[in-house]
Amino acid sequence: MNSFFQLFFAWGLLLVFILVLYIIDKVNVIYQSYAKPDLPQTYNDGLFGELSGKSLWDAMSGIPVPGVDAKFVGTLKPHYEPVLRQHIEQVFMEGYKHGKAGTAGVPTNNRMIPTPRGSLESWLPMHHLASIYQAGVDFAKGNPDDELRIQQSLDQVTAMIYARIGVGLNEAYSATLLIHPEGEENEELPPAEEAFAAPQASAEPALTHEPTVLQPDLSTLQTAQPAEPVAAPAVVTPVSSEQAEEAKPIPA
Repeated sequence: MNSFFQLFFAWGLLLVFILVLYIIDKVNVIYQSYAKPDLPQTYNDGLFGELSGKSLWDAMSGIPVPGVDAKFVGTLKPHYEPVLRQHIEQVFMEGYKHGKAGTAGVPTNNRMIPTPRGSLESWLPMHHLASIYQAGVDFAKGNPDDELRIQQSLDQVTAMIYARIGVGLNEAYSATLLIHPEGEENEELPPAEEAFAAPQASAEPALTHEPTVLQPDLSTLQTAQPAEPVAAPAVVTPVSSEQAEEAKPIPA
């Protein structure tokens, strides 16, 4: 009798415990339904139909997708190129910002890309994304010796992506991404010193050679000669009229 009562009591406790868990779960579901944050409503791009994320990449890269016509995929490729470009640029800039902040990590495959008709979920393979992201991280370091390597890596991986989906790449991504974003402060001079140094540099041009010192031409100098003595003016003595008559010449 005691064993039966203990077994009955144990089963009762187990049922009560399961009931409590069920009630807690229902309460959480009800609470979450009322506590949802007010997020702006987003509209999916209806141009690509049911294609989004990895299924969109598979269809664009030539992998057959059930229920999707190959001709329909071909007409979508020109519209997919701007989505792909935004995805690549966002991943590169994310790596650049993380490299500047020193918080480099791993990019995610999926990314919501805005379109004129709403938004579209884009997906890229991780090995391609990692190369693009790392190019942004390395470019943020600002080492001139690495710029050629970064340019080659970025152009190679983007060319592979475009070749995979069968779309021509008109302009290399390095021509638009490997430029320092506007608004960065000069790292050599603080803003105050830079503002002071700018007008000073414009007012005083830098000397490209040593100043020339003019030397006198010693050959043109003549030894100073002593001045000749100046004769004293003669003193004129007045002559009387008688003396003047005597001094007249006698006519022949």
